[in-house]
Amino acid sequence: MVNLKDLLELRTMQYRETPVEKHSKRMTMETPNFADMIVPHNPPNDNDSRETLSELKYLQTLETDKDFVKKHDDIEKVFTELLKEFNVHTPQLEKTIYELTNQSRKFVMSAKYKYNRPRPYQIAKFYGINLNGTKLDSMKTPSYPSGHATQGYLVGEILTQFDPQNAITYRQKAEDIAHSRIVAKAHFPSDRIYGKKIGKFLFQGIRKWSL
Repeated sequence: MVNLKDLLELRTMQYRETPVEKHSKRMTMETPNFADMIVPHNPPNDNDSRETLSELKYLQTLETDKDFVKKHDDIEKVFTELLKEFNVHTPQLEKTIYELTNQSRKFVMSAKYKYNRPRPYQIAKFYGINLNGTKLDSMKTPSYPSGHATQGYLVGEILTQFDPQNAITYRQKAEDIAHSRIVAKAHFPSDRIYGKKIGKFLFQGIRKWSL
């Protein structure tokens, strides 16, 4: 039986109390390619909510696919390979993708620590649920929003504008990148949804780029 003290600990659980130094630096970095923006406020469900528990149970049903997860872990590499496949790759385009994804980290990290949502494995441990997730170095930040989803959708929209002939593939690859984090059990599905919202928001806020 879960007691009141345990429920309180679950309700107030955070990913970590304070950001590590490199995360703090990202939250204060310069972002010359983006207009001054405030990411839309959209808090996640409470740790002890039915919705969060339902998301955990959904993650528990997903089959492990480490190859799919690792294939989509490096966002810039994933899209660069596509550009080369379509014979539209240029050094300038690759540089632009890197600059925009790098600068987007400021907005992503700020949102992550604003909500400081625990990762699924942290809450799953409270319930005694074994998610059997995939561990990667890119999973060492708060859960909400999914940074991979944010950046994947951002780059997907950028490349769609650059090469509209292959828009369906770019956007599908963004979906694959975002979904890979769910398959890894690294994120709740709602982390992905909010990440997509921010990615589209950042795309609209780009004020200068060179393709």
